[in-house]
This record gives sequence, structure tokens and C-alpha cells, in this order.
Amino acid sequence: MVRDLFMFAGFNENSQIAWFKIIYLKEPGSLSLITDFLEKENAFIMFGHLDNITQKAGEYSVFTELNEDVDPGNLAQKIKNLEVVSEVEYGISKYGMIYSVDFPLNVIGVRGVAARALTIVDIIKTLNENVAHAEGLLTISGLKGGIHAAKYFKSIMPLNDSNFANVLAELYRAVGWGILEIDCNPETYEGKIVVKDSFIADVYGASEQPVCAFMSGYFAGYLTEYFGKNISVREVSCKATGKQVCEHIISLAPSGSSQEYQTRGDPR
Repeated sequence: MVRDLFMFAGFNENSQIAWFKIIYLKEPGSLSLITDFLEKENAFIMFGHLDNITQKAGEYSVFTELNEDVDPGNLAQKIKNLEVVSEVEYGISKYGMIYSVDFPLNVIGVRGVAARALTIVDIIKTLNENVAHAEGLLTISGLKGGIHAAKYFKSIMPLNDSNFANVLAELYRAVGWGILEIDCNPETYEGKIVVKDSFIADVYGASEQPVCAFMSGYFAGYLTEYFGKNISVREVSCKATGKQVCEHIISLAPSGSSQEYQTRGDPR
């Protein structure tokens, strides 16, 4: 199976990025019929990839740029009405975090790499097993990443109280880090973030202590940069300890603390 490799960037307030997963009959001209139809519907194909499901059926996953007034749901129904199509799923990348790239990869404004989750978790485990106050170091490392992310988003789009949480949630889903549910009051700077399918907790294995300090730091950095206030985030529940999800509590950092203030935790 060969896939084109594409990553995340860009924002155009006059358009939207919609993806369609199309199951079609592998007959001569089937794929051309689908792509010609998308062209007639003014759906600009950014990229796509093909998977062979069976000898008779294929999957065409395609990312398109649509005018902001186009309803992707209606377009998906039109695609499904084509004779060669049996099923269609669709979704929207609301903030355009998808971009075609050559080497090197570009992820939200800087060079990125694709790595196995196990590789990153092995680094985290090594720190936890060999370094005193490793949790604090991981938190501060995440803090810097979150700050960089928020700065980039503010440079390419109007980041505000109505979208700052959704942008962060879409980023996490796009890079495969987890699915976020964010409840944060922009007036009190308090709230919580629930992470479903955290890549750290899922791969780490059983632990007596929460293991997603890096994510806590990332959230804190992102929110600190967005709010312009020193925000503290700590994980109070972790899937690695047997919980269903990971939960991080958001609060305003103590008065007078530095931007990199975070609870470092006890030595492991």
C-alpha cells in the first residue's frame, strides 16, 4: 500500500477543506468518473490516496478545497448517487491543517517528522526511569511546544475565544495525539481537558502514576500564549493507571510565578 504523505498548515477563511472516503466499484473508468464529477462540482482536489479493499471494490480517500458556501454533506450525497459508488463518508478540516509537502515535512510552520508513538514513549519511559523530577522536565518540554503552536496559529488566523479550543482539538486529532474535549472558561482561566485515546497513555502500558506530563505542559503552553496569562495544567486522571480517559485540570498559575511554572512532581 502506497500513500502520498501530507501534513498540516495553512488557513483560508474563504474556503473549507473537506475529506471524502469513497467506496467504489473497480470497473474501467470508475475513478475517472469520480474525479471528473468532483471537478464539475468545483471541488479542488488537494490530494488523495487509493486502497484496494477487494478485487471488486476500492477506497478513494480524497481531500478537497471547497468554497465556504458549499455544503459537504450535500456533495457527499451527490457522490454516493454515482452508479459506481456504494458508500461515502466525509468530514471537515475546519482550520485547514492539511497541506501537501515534499521533504522535509512541515507541521504548523516548522519542520516535522513522522514517528511511531512507541519511539516517543520509549524516550518518556527512559526519562521517568533514570532522571529525578522527570515529570517536570517533560512538562516544561511540552510547555515550549504548546507556546510555539499557539504563536503559529495566531500568525495565520484570528485566534479568539470562540475557536481557540477547537483549533487545539483539531491539531491533536490531525497529528494522532488524541481526541480532546476542552472546557475552559476564558474569563476565569479554569476548566479541564479530557483526552481520549492519548497516544502516550495507550502505548505506555500500566503505571501507578499518570504518564502524560508532556501533554499537560503542551496544554499549559498553548493556553499561556493564547491568554497572555501564566496557565498551569496538571493531569489528575490517566488511562495508564486504569482510568477510562486522561483528564487535565486547567487553572491560573500562582501570582508572580514565571511562564514556565509547573508542578514538577516527586522524583520517580
